[in-house]
Amino acid sequence: MKACLLTNPPIPPLIKGGKGGLFYFIIFFLLSACTQKICDVGDVSISNKDISLRAKVSEVYYPNSGKDYVVLSQLINGYLSEEILKSLGHKVDDAALNAEAKRIDENTKAPEVLKKIRDIYGRNRDGYFKTFIRVVYAERVLYNDVFLKSKEIHKNEYHKAEDLIKEITKSKKSLREIAKEKGFKAVKLKVSQKEGIIPFGEEDKRKPNANIGIEQAERLINEISKIKQGEVYPDVIEWLEGYQVIRYIKKEREHYIIESISIPKRNYDDWFWERASKIPVRIYDEKLKEGFLKEVTWAGRVNLK
Repeated sequence: MKACLLTNPPIPPLIKGGKGGLFYFIIFFLLSACTQKICDVGDVSISNKDISLRAKVSEVYYPNSGKDYVVLSQLINGYLSEEILKSLGHKVDDAALNAEAKRIDENTKAPEVLKKIRDIYGRNRDGYFKTFIRVVYAERVLYNDVFLKSKEIHKNEYHKAEDLIKEITKSKKSLREIAKEKGFKAVKLKVSQKEGIIPFGEEDKRKPNANIGIEQAERLINEISKIKQGEVYPDVIEWLEGYQVIRYIKKEREHYIIESISIPKRNYDDWFWERASKIPVRIYDEKLKEGFLKEVTWAGRVNLK
């Protein structure tokens, strides 16, 4: 990787004693020169040391994935997520990052992988937090806690579900007819506490043991119990990744038969880049920039300066 902008730490005053002071100054200057600024993402700078550390992490997850442009794309995506979080009023401070590190330690399902990652950093806590914890935290919180749970982001999809309920309730047309007119697909489902949620009738093409959603089924049964057969549930049912409109058809033993329309929430990538494209990104290494633009599929959406 060719030389690029150097970070500019303050130069300490020379230590008294002539040659000794000069010696320490030279050592300090050489160490400073080893750290080169590669990229800026909003207010966050990425150095060659950050790239080197993250490359080793990438290799833990995906062997032979430690190419510089791959690693740079991982850090750019993570720091774009962080900048978006901050623009929405979320703090990315020591308290949040320490809590995230603790969460990862206590909840990891791959302790051997986490150990390999921690071994990469050793006692380099700053590097661990900057190129691993911050990236994990920003991407997780932005998607799970902000995007999926925001009523404002998905208000258009929610209103579509509301309008469907109103029209189905007052219309003589079937739920399927109205769904087709509006560009949605209606399906029949069989819901039970024992088997979960499975297709019903002609739509029942599942494989053996393909039952899904015991917890979701329990929630649906609770809602269905509030209405009579033939009625549409009066409220939009929200799930993490979409909205649901249902009509209760009948009950067969322990199974509740319903008609259902699902409306997905807004596409995350579209929302993400709507905001990320406003954040300036500068790559100072021309060779790395060329590789990034050529090899990374979403590079063209970055606001490169």
